Amino acid sequence: MTKVLEDIRVLDFGRFIACPYCGMLLADMGADVIRVERTGGEEDRTHSLIGENGQNLSYPSYGRNKKGITLNLMNNPAAGKILQDLVNKSDVVIHNFTPRAAELMGLSYDKLKAIKPDIILTAISCFSSEGPYSNRPGFDFIAQAMSGALALGGYPDKPPIRSFMNPMDYSTALAAAYATSMAIRHHDKTGEGQMVDLSLLRTAISMTTPQIAEAEVWGRLRPMIGNRAAYLGPTDLFKCSDGYVFIATIMNTLWRRLAKVIGHEELIRDPDLHNDLERYNHREKIDPLIAAWTAERTVQTVLNEMEKAHIPCGPCLGLDEVAHDPHVVATGMVEYIDMEEPGLEKVPISNTPFKMSRTPPTIESRAPRPGEHNGEIYGGLLGYSPQQIADFREKGLI
Repeated sequence: MTKVLEDIRVLDFGRFIACPYCGMLLADMGADVIRVERTGGEEDRTHSLIGENGQNLSYPSYGRNKKGITLNLMNNPAAGKILQDLVNKSDVVIHNFTPRAAELMGLSYDKLKAIKPDIILTAISCFSSEGPYSNRPGFDFIAQAMSGALALGGYPDKPPIRSFMNPMDYSTALAAAYATSMAIRHHDKTGEGQMVDLSLLRTAISMTTPQIAEAEVWGRLRPMIGNRAAYLGPTDLFKCSDGYVFIATIMNTLWRRLAKVIGHEELIRDPDLHNDLERYNHREKIDPLIAAWTAERTVQTVLNEMEKAHIPCGPCLGLDEVAHDPHVVATGMVEYIDMEEPGLEKVPISNTPFKMSRTPPTIESRAPRPGEHNGEIYGGLLGYSPQQIADFREKGLI
């Protein structure tokens, strides 16, 4: 099957989540993505919880469908010629270094376009390539804190609580894959390359701007109210006899259905509860009644009742339950891959977060080991001789 990006080659210098996930998405759509890392592998293989092989279970998701080579660029001028040859054979370069680090590695846009004028560079960082903070390092958590996102999560009179699933990393990766695809489309039409600049903070602020507007225009800060949704109602996590469910009732139509389901139709006529904002302001009239109703029922009973009434509701699943949910299984939201190591024959990995009817993304190969494709790329793609490759290894270049 022809794949949309099968004629595109990407050099992926990404580490941790945002950039590697962007490269993963491009690889899923057929791009020839070459992960470039230091000899022995990068730290995103070995941070956090690791197994007996010394690696984690995050890397198999972000590294799948890629080829892997090693190249020691930092403060290593001898590697510059190899980088030039790689760039000349590529269409896109992606990295998530600060501008200063990228300059030292020869990965700034000016240096790359001097090698190949029509190259596309997708640069991801915490603060972007411009501005007073551009060379500060940063992670998802920093972007949450500085964008106001942290100020939205938590409980009254308690410290803010961050999101625990790295939303700024993943959403920036999605934006990067989209923007890179648009840059490729522009290149198709004009032959021109360009720099695509993304930052975790820019992504985060794009999400918090409505709440920033409330603060600046109306002088009202979003309250910290745990799992309950502000200014909507009732929308919260409710305890059942054997677990928890999240019920989301936004708009009057859903509210009227919920009032009927829990046996309190009189609330529909209460003038204090005539819209979402007022139901939030008078939540003490509603939330305890819903909590009492769910507490007497099992999760499945509540789900059945809510589904019959067409009210959005879902169970709160544990991480050991998600991949086995019937809907997740039926739609293939979680894939399994054989890492070809003992005990890692069936590793859950994230599937591509979208489906396409004509040009579907596919997962075809496991994440590469450090330098696994050095021979194929340096010998086959670049045409270096076995002796040259051996010399590179001897000198510590690859």
